[in-house]
Amino acid sequence: MSQDKENQLRRIVSEMQMMEGSVQVLEQRSQLLGANIQELRLAQTSLNSLKTVDEGTPILVPVGGSVFINSAIGELEKVIVGVGASVSVEMSYAKAVEEVNARLEELEKAMASVQEQLGQILAQLETHQGMAERLSADLQNAIQGVG
Repeated sequence: MSQDKENQLRRIVSEMQMMEGSVQVLEQRSQLLGANIQELRLAQTSLNSLKTVDEGTPILVPVGGSVFINSAIGELEKVIVGVGASVSVEMSYAKAVEEVNARLEELEKAMASVQEQLGQILAQLETHQGMAERLSADLQNAIQGVG
């Protein structure tokens, strides 16, 4: 009987290790999705804000590393949007806003899915931890009872 419990404990610990690996992967995916969502929200806010600014209005354009250059608002009827694989496409302002909103919606759905999966795995992990603790206590009691 003690051997069965030991085998069961080993199996549970092995499953817990796999779950912990899954948790790490899902947390990384969540961080990546979060960064992409934040970037798209910034693009969404920028597009909405810039539409109300007159052509020729001076602005500061971030070029990275907290460095900005002076520029002026140009025509906003055409917007260049990255579509992936280092490819960008020129589209109308309205189509660009639509594209950003659609991507944002997709990413938010993906984030919700990842969070749901993460919650399920964490719940399973908690259940397994309880089972492992009970089996470990049973094994300790069996050893102490023998000794």
